[in-house]
Amino acid sequence: MYKHSIARKVRHAVLPNEPRIIDAQRQAALTASYLQPWLTELEIFFLTVRARIDEKLLPLCPYKLGKPYPLGQCLEISLEAQQMLKAIDPAMLDSPAAQAGHRAFLAFRRAGGTLRQVWGDLRGEFFQNAFQLGSLYVDVSNDTVTPTKPKVEILPFVDARFIPIRDFQHFSRIAQRYWKVEVYPNHVLPEIAPYCPLIYRRNDGALMLAEASSYMLALTWAGGFRPSEEVLAQGELPLALFQQVSAALAGHGELAADPASGRMRALAACRTLRRSVHENSMHRLNHMLQKVGRLNQLLFTATQATPICILDEKVMDQSENLTIDGKQYPLAALSEAARQQLQMLRMSEQRAQELQRDLAITQTARYAYLQALKNLLPQT
Repeated sequence: MYKHSIARKVRHAVLPNEPRIIDAQRQAALTASYLQPWLTELEIFFLTVRARIDEKLLPLCPYKLGKPYPLGQCLEISLEAQQMLKAIDPAMLDSPAAQAGHRAFLAFRRAGGTLRQVWGDLRGEFFQNAFQLGSLYVDVSNDTVTPTKPKVEILPFVDARFIPIRDFQHFSRIAQRYWKVEVYPNHVLPEIAPYCPLIYRRNDGALMLAEASSYMLALTWAGGFRPSEEVLAQGELPLALFQQVSAALAGHGELAADPASGRMRALAACRTLRRSVHENSMHRLNHMLQKVGRLNQLLFTATQATPICILDEKVMDQSENLTIDGKQYPLAALSEAARQQLQMLRMSEQRAQELQRDLAITQTARYAYLQALKNLLPQT
């Protein structure tokens, strides 16, 4: 009862990128005053932003997992929009309507309106990255699943059917449906399992530890690692898959001897961490994320059959160079394998920057946990 009470209180803290409106009454009032009268102009403004994003991202990654841009690139588009919205260059707004939408956006933000990049379950069908703008749902990557849809969608947040991921079972259901992956418990790496309790296999055979995102990490951490323990206790990891992962990661982590012992050790690790969850530091969480990133690169190298992103040969020939120790090398001179490794490095660096930013936000969940714990202790 004691620990469950803490978990219930902690869950009220907003997790990194959680699709939930903070201070909903005030945000609704600001939205009504500053945004609702300008919805058409706001849409044109965001369409203009999206057009500039396409100009930048399309040449860099015209294909991802064999699919043409923008399919599957909602995260990349959303992160680029997040950076662009911090300091819009008025020169990029080429119509009076876009300029009016920009003015409404700025007025809303200056009055205290919230803009948050959020991620979650959209309509029970797929994961989506979008924005919570006051009491509005703003999706600047609305065509990344179905390319015939409008590029931008704006509607009341309550009507978007955009909900937080509740646990790893919820995550697994969406992952299987949307990404077409097979999901298994991580009974290979007991030390990593409380943080990344899943392994998924894509249809091209590529393997990945999951889910190394700031939201899912904060979710299991705020829940005392019970979300991880629950999914690790269910299902079995096939021996052949266990052996494949073990071979790919040999010498790069403390591997279990077999799936059965791996399961027992992973569950024990969750219980141990739960007893000391309030002592976990940002340094340790950051260390685990970096470790998972390195392990996933090894797994990708050993198992992926489809390149993550195919670079445009013409763009590389014309404009890109690689600088190492102050010396420039033309990307066109690199081998195909080297170019793919470079692209993986770029995406890893982008992901590391995103996680580093969100780890600071994760401090909110830690603070809420400590406050909940304090409230349950006898007062002296």
